[in-house]
Order: sequence, then C-alpha cells, then structure tokens
Amino acid sequence: MNHDHLTRTSAVTGLPTSVAVLVAALAGVVGAYHAVRLVVTVPEGASSMPRPVRRVIGGRPRFVPAEIGHTVLAAGMVVMFVGPPSWSGSPAFALGYGALAVAFLALVVTGPACCEPARWSCCSMLVVESLAMACMARAGRWPMAEFGTAGDLSGWFIVVFAVSAAGALAGSLPRRAWAWARPLSATGPVLPAVVPITPAASRLVMATAMLVMLM
Repeated sequence: MNHDHLTRTSAVTGLPTSVAVLVAALAGVVGAYHAVRLVVTVPEGASSMPRPVRRVIGGRPRFVPAEIGHTVLAAGMVVMFVGPPSWSGSPAFALGYGALAVAFLALVVTGPACCEPARWSCCSMLVVESLAMACMARAGRWPMAEFGTAGDLSGWFIVVFAVSAAGALAGSLPRRAWAWARPLSATGPVLPAVVPITPAASRLVMATAMLVMLM
C-alpha cells in the first residue's frame, strides 16, 4: 500500500492516515480471529492444544453464523478505513450489509439458536453494526448526515456503540483480563480457556471503530 493511496484514504475519511491504518489493522485482527474460530475447534476441556492457544480462541462451541458475521463486518471495516472509496460507497456494498442486517434480524427473531442471552446479544449487535455500515455506504460518507436532520440515525448508532464499548471496557473485559492473568501453570478449572479475553476485546474494537466512523 503506497503513501499516495493512504493520503487519499485519509482525505476521504477525514482521519489522520495513521489513525485510519491503525483502526483498519485492529479490525483486520478481529476478522482474522473470528475466521480462525470458524476453522479451529477446541472442545471444552480439551488438552490436545497448548493452553495459551485455548486461552485466546476459547473452548466453547462456536456459533457459526455469528463468527461469519463478525468476519464479514471486520473485513468491511478494513475496506471502509483504507480501501478505495468507490468500494465502500458502492450500491453493492450498501446492499450487501443491508442484507446481512436483515439476515441477522431474522435469526434473532425466529432462530431458536439465538435464545441464549450471549448469542442473542451478539446477533443483535451484528444487526446494528451491519445496518450502520449499510447506511454509511448508502450515504457515501461518515457520518451519514448532519446530526438532527430528518432520517439521520447517527445519534442512535452512537448511543448503541458507546454503550457496547463501555460495557466491554467496564464489565467483561476486566473480568476476562483477570482470568487471563492467572498463571499458565494454575491447577483446577482453567477459566481463561472457557472465557477468553478475545471476545470482549473484539467487541470493544468493533464498537470503537464504529464510533470513530460516526463521530
């Protein structure tokens, strides 16, 4: 990626180049994390994989639709931060993420698999994130419109993502970080293998990236 391309990207996003690249890199890490969870299975309580790896990817069964959704959303964020503006502002981009929002909304409303609170929360956030990206792509810029104008959803999205980021930062992230800090040689049930720090960190990155685009 050359300097001229990064300069154009910065001009379109309104962000310093270094910030746009940093947020895109973090989103890329999140996407890679969820992509790995799609293909790597670590049964709960399994000991065949090194414990540090189990601490990162977790031992709970994967909910495949959510892992796919997170991967696709993170990839879209990379495009929106450092990709060609013609991609993220295209009708295909807007329609694709609009369709993703509809798909997860249908899953939340009709899918028995989403009855579990954690899955319901995850899928609901995917609905909002997909809708926000579709709206920004349709508007061709971020934020989508001047705050307070008719039809502008930016303020509502900001509240949702701010609450999500605060919840991860003040709630689950410190708890998971404490579990992560337990010695690798600790005996007894290994909490970090079951409740890894990465899901909370993933939510924090995604919510923060959305706030950067909206504010």
